[in-house]
Amino acid sequence: MVCFSIVTFQAFSQQTKVDSLLQVIKHAPDDKARADLLCQASSACYHDDLEQGYAYAERAYTLARKVAYARGMRYALILKGYYFQSIGEYGKSLVQFRQAIDLKMPMDDLLGYGYCMIGNLYRTIAKYDSADLFYTRALTVLRQVHSRNYLAITYKSQAKLYILQWKNAQAYDALMKALRLYQEKGDRYNVADTWFQLAKVSKSMTHYKQADEYVVQACALAHALNDEFLQLHCQIGEGQVKFDAGEYTAALEHFFSALKMLEKTNTPATNQEVYYSIGKVYEQLAQNDLALKYFFEALRIAERLKDKYESARALSNIAWIYKNQVNFEVAHEYLDRSLKLREEIHDEYGLSSCYNVLGMIYLQEKQYDKSLKNLQQSLSIRRKIGHREGISASLLSIGLVYEARNNDAEALRYQLEALVIDEQIGNKFALGVSYNTIGNLYIKTRQYAEAHKYLLRAQSIGEELRSKNLLMNNNLFWSKYYEATGDIRKALATHQRYTQLKDSIYSENSSGRLAELEALYQVQRKNQEITLLNQQKQLQDNQIRIQESKINLQNTVILFAIVGSVLISSLALITYQYNKQIRKANREISEQKEEIQAQSEELTENNQRLVKLNEELIEKTEEIQAQSEELRETNEMIIAINHDLDDAVSKRTAQLNEAYKELDTFFYRSSHDFRRPLTTFMGLAEVAKVTIKDQTALDLFDKVRETARSLDKMLIKLQSISDVGAQQLVYKEVLIEEIFLNVCEDFREELEEKGMKTYCEVKMLEPLVSYPAMIRIVFENMIENSITFSTPVDPYIKFQVYQEKEECVMILEDNGQGIQTEYQDRVFEMYFRGSDRSKGNGLGLYIVRKAIGKLHGTIALETNLDKGSRFTIRLPIGQYENLQSTRFKV
Repeated sequence: MVCFSIVTFQAFSQQTKVDSLLQVIKHAPDDKARADLLCQASSACYHDDLEQGYAYAERAYTLARKVAYARGMRYALILKGYYFQSIGEYGKSLVQFRQAIDLKMPMDDLLGYGYCMIGNLYRTIAKYDSADLFYTRALTVLRQVHSRNYLAITYKSQAKLYILQWKNAQAYDALMKALRLYQEKGDRYNVADTWFQLAKVSKSMTHYKQADEYVVQACALAHALNDEFLQLHCQIGEGQVKFDAGEYTAALEHFFSALKMLEKTNTPATNQEVYYSIGKVYEQLAQNDLALKYFFEALRIAERLKDKYESARALSNIAWIYKNQVNFEVAHEYLDRSLKLREEIHDEYGLSSCYNVLGMIYLQEKQYDKSLKNLQQSLSIRRKIGHREGISASLLSIGLVYEARNNDAEALRYQLEALVIDEQIGNKFALGVSYNTIGNLYIKTRQYAEAHKYLLRAQSIGEELRSKNLLMNNNLFWSKYYEATGDIRKALATHQRYTQLKDSIYSENSSGRLAELEALYQVQRKNQEITLLNQQKQLQDNQIRIQESKINLQNTVILFAIVGSVLISSLALITYQYNKQIRKANREISEQKEEIQAQSEELTENNQRLVKLNEELIEKTEEIQAQSEELRETNEMIIAINHDLDDAVSKRTAQLNEAYKELDTFFYRSSHDFRRPLTTFMGLAEVAKVTIKDQTALDLFDKVRETARSLDKMLIKLQSISDVGAQQLVYKEVLIEEIFLNVCEDFREELEEKGMKTYCEVKMLEPLVSYPAMIRIVFENMIENSITFSTPVDPYIKFQVYQEKEECVMILEDNGQGIQTEYQDRVFEMYFRGSDRSKGNGLGLYIVRKAIGKLHGTIALETNLDKGSRFTIRLPIGQYENLQSTRFKV
């Protein structure tokens, strides 16, 4: 077999790598090698050209399928699935991924990669539990096959899930694992990409300095590799750094550079991210129309991709802009849409943001109680998830509510509490904003010494960061301070500096829009010229219409004269035809009168015949009454006979019950008599282990002990059948979890021997009132069944209980051998075994079904061969009231 290796092209662009791969494909020795190379070309293309990447993946799949090359087929299917996921066709994407992992072939690294890609798909559509499940499966497979590359990819993908769930510590840990694997492998491209991800997580954890360092390291590597995709993310990362530092003009330069680079690629998700970031900058600059433009563009892409997380985020920011524009009705509308999406995907971080926005809307509407309620709700969630920056923002917002209520002391308390958090975080720009705000509050409360102290701190940070926004607001508050303290000269000077800074910021933000405004002016002038020409044309058209109206009036008079003549002629003709029709109608009436008279005579004859028939009916009625009397007498005789039969049946039933009771007693005593020697056998076998040293004898005793244990289990099950059929039920509250754990403890030796894990989760709103002994019989047989038919690889038993209306639903699931389709309807029959190799005795599931029936419940089975089984038991919770009354009587 020819081994075919490909050089890793780290120092070239993705297009150069694709071109090189295509050259190598021409000299590939066979279709298998060509399929592998086409898959690599497809993967490289997806950064820049999705359609071309899909075309290579389709060619690879066709070649691999032609030569029955399963690995090539799996890789190509995964790449095709990635294409459909990228364009928002999630149903088609899942079909491709499923086909890839279902191929019949040995476990390999691509199986783990397929699980990872399914996890990415579920993460995108906000099904986070499913995503986490498939990431876990991927990690299990990839650790077993020792695939470092795909293991790193999975760690990085799992970290993105944790970021969405605001599990930042877990996300950071997963990214560090991926980074170590890439560094050991020497994969500089993915090292840089991982640093960009670590920067995002560090920012969420309020480690801003560390986040900036990661961006610097990643950008340096991106430029060294001369990779356009990494350089694109470098522009985005540096834009975020500038944004966090309050350098909004510089941030816009980076984001617009990224947008320019995106014109060459087809990556809608990255476009959406950049549009959103530009919207955030314009929001901070209070340029609401531009912010709305970019937020709506981000929303359009997110909805096309069916990305619920990003859609909810864009909707929330749109609501914030409408709030700034005092358009509260529309703001509420968009925020409601965002809330529904975030509740649907359980996005606690997003919900806290929505409640914060809603609180600020109510603040501007002067509905202070509603504002406080929502802001407190936001604060509660942010404290729960550990979002320190969000906690500070919520505290500041609550302080604004109290300030609006003229409760400056309470407002100051919340602002100072927020300041403590900002100082711990160390974000200097946010700290400068807090110092300015607190200084302004101290001015309002006439605590001028404190105001002076905090304004100096804000001024120092603004000068250190060279932030015109911070210094502008700082000079405004200094102006208020000096005015309040009576220093008018300094008040005017600081206000003048405030005006200069404001004009400077406006000039910076407006310089890039001068050409756009000039073009808009030209368009408006053209529109005015067109409007003037249209008005002149309309005036001419009106004059023409007036002349036409005069001509039409003359024509109308002539027409009316002609129509009048025609109407008179028509009226004369209609009168003549009407008289003619009246004469014809009179003739027809005379004929109909004669017909009616003939029909009257016929009706008289028919009436006479009906009288005769009525007399015959009376005679028949008398005959029926006589027959009815005879039937009544016969019915009395039958009742008497039935009474005798009921007595005979009751007597026979009593005899049968007595016989059944004697048989049950015999069976119970016999089973106990049989168990005594079996117990003795097992005891002797245990004694033999201690006293006998001969290995052959010990082996024989082990077999005797095992046989005795099997017979003992069968006798217990036979006794259970008798108990299920004969016992009278006494209902009491069932401690489900306690019974399940006790049964697991009874089977602890077998569970440990098999290496099986058990999981139990019980969520009941009301207690289950049933027969505990019968429930225990059910659990014993079902757990024994799962142990007997378990698999050697990571076996488990999952037990889940919850309430559904008036029913208790119990689900017991395992990953055992499963049952063939043709046998699934027979597993509950007595003595049924799926095959001769089965070690069971065919009684366990029969006892389960019989016990469930006794408890007025149902049991259903879902199973797949070699994949496990799922039993669903439903029991009524209808005996609760009976239990309560019983307790009262006691």
